[in-house]
Amino acid sequence: MPRIFWFLLAAMLASWSSMNLWTVPRIEELSGGLRLLDMRFTGYSFDEAQAFVAAIGDEGAALYLGAQLWLDYIFPPLLGAVLFFLYRWLFPGLPGLVIGTVSLTYVLADFLENAAVAAMLRAGADGMTPEMAAGANLWTTTKWSLALVGVVMLIIGIALRLRRRWQAA
Repeated sequence: MPRIFWFLLAAMLASWSSMNLWTVPRIEELSGGLRLLDMRFTGYSFDEAQAFVAAIGDEGAALYLGAQLWLDYIFPPLLGAVLFFLYRWLFPGLPGLVIGTVSLTYVLADFLENAAVAAMLRAGADGMTPEMAAGANLWTTTKWSLALVGVVMLIIGIALRLRRRWQAA
């Protein structure tokens, strides 16, 4: 792996750790234990989004729109870059380039999700509309679907790499 991969991996892990050890637990504490909207694998309804935004209050919304959103804009492109290098390594040639490039769609979905969740937070529980929640939910479920495909591709790539090693031995 090139040196840039290790730098990207370290930066990705730092942003992920910051979210998961600081901002996410604090926001979830403020919400009374409700999971962040963008961490809900199966999505959420308008009522669930509205209840979450109401529960986190002004302090939680400020943290979400500040540090959490900032970290969540840094993390996806770092993850995308790390995955791109991994896919290129696991799938040599054109397949790795195609899979690596397609994996970057996760980054786009995450950015769109962040913007949609931020719009709901700025609107507040009373100003949020069902359409806002539906749009944000669409990007959340799309992001997690793409992440699942990415994990499956990693597992397949690792299995193929191990198979090549065993055959060579």
